[in-house]
Amino acid sequence: MTLWKERVGAYWNEAIRYLRLIGNSGFLFTVYFLILIGSFYYSQLLQELPESFPSLWLFTIVFALVLTRGRIRTFVKQADVVFLLPYETKLDRYFRSSQIYSFILQAFTMTVLFIVLAPLFALRLTDAAGSFWFVLGLLLVVKAWNVGSTWQEQRFQSDQERMSHFVLRFLVNGAFAYLLFSGADFIYLAAVLLIMGLLYVLYYQKVVKKLSIKWDHLINVEQRMLMFFYRIANAFTDVPQLKEQVRSRSYLNGLLPFLSANKKSVYHYLFARTFIRANDYLGVYFRLVLVASFLLAILPNGWMEIVVLLLFMHMVMMQLSTLWFHYDTNMWVDLYPIEEEGRNHALTTISFRLLLVMTGVLTGVLLVTSTYLITVIGLVIGLGFSYVGSTKWIHRRKKQAW
Repeated sequence: MTLWKERVGAYWNEAIRYLRLIGNSGFLFTVYFLILIGSFYYSQLLQELPESFPSLWLFTIVFALVLTRGRIRTFVKQADVVFLLPYETKLDRYFRSSQIYSFILQAFTMTVLFIVLAPLFALRLTDAAGSFWFVLGLLLVVKAWNVGSTWQEQRFQSDQERMSHFVLRFLVNGAFAYLLFSGADFIYLAAVLLIMGLLYVLYYQKVVKKLSIKWDHLINVEQRMLMFFYRIANAFTDVPQLKEQVRSRSYLNGLLPFLSANKKSVYHYLFARTFIRANDYLGVYFRLVLVASFLLAILPNGWMEIVVLLLFMHMVMMQLSTLWFHYDTNMWVDLYPIEEEGRNHALTTISFRLLLVMTGVLTGVLLVTSTYLITVIGLVIGLGFSYVGSTKWIHRRKKQAW
């Protein structure tokens, strides 16, 4: 237990430092603003929602996924394969604490989601399903069963076995969620809860006796969860612990001339290659453009569309600014006889062109879904932001990070 507490404390000490940097980056202001916009239009959407909207199926599918998904944070490390393996039979309290810790985090996430959907629940389902707290309490009970079952599934050797059990739990959770939100008699809910209990006692407990802990799998899961957090933090500051993940993506080589512009410049080429292949810069860029396009398509015509356009372009600019630090830990790049101005120009070029592409996509969405005036304003503001953001603001963030 001392070891477990030390590892949890060390993780949160590090996480809090990165969270402070994220909070100081201005990103939280963007999130707050998006929440305010979303809450305003959320209430309007509920008022205009047709009676035929499948609220029951929405809640069933969403909470079946939320109940089923979830990983167990064990805080294990690579060296544990050697040093803790002989003590595996004495680690019950360690892994039980990991399950409780994971349940608390997952229960918090599920509660926040239920609070967000509470207005729709109160409008369409509360008469049949019952009170908010009654439903939330039952969901938490089922979440605890899923956390315990997920932990036992970590003992299986293959991903196929774990996936088949995931599907089984999803079906059971889906049946429970449907009965819960449709207002079925409590005896049916109790029957599903009884089935869950029997599955855990008669099946999952036998797995413990038959199979040992798969340390390599636990370490792999822990590393993926850590890398997920580091990738988020890396959008706002340099993260030395982030292991580079390189994907070939040779099918995108045709984009290199557009992104690099200058074939004789080392950093033009390096930044273009990095954006396409390393640490999922391309994936984050694509997802932000996609989400921004979706929001612009569903928002009512007006100045709020321009605000959303600017907010997402600012988020993309922050993400692109981290390209500057990507090769800081690579000593070979420092050997290149290149002036600093060439590196600055490369960052400006790639960020300007990517922001231009984003402007074109978002104004194209506005052209289809909004008024001509809003489209023209969005185009002008997007072009202006692309130029100023890539030539001035992105370099200020670079200096602040230093």
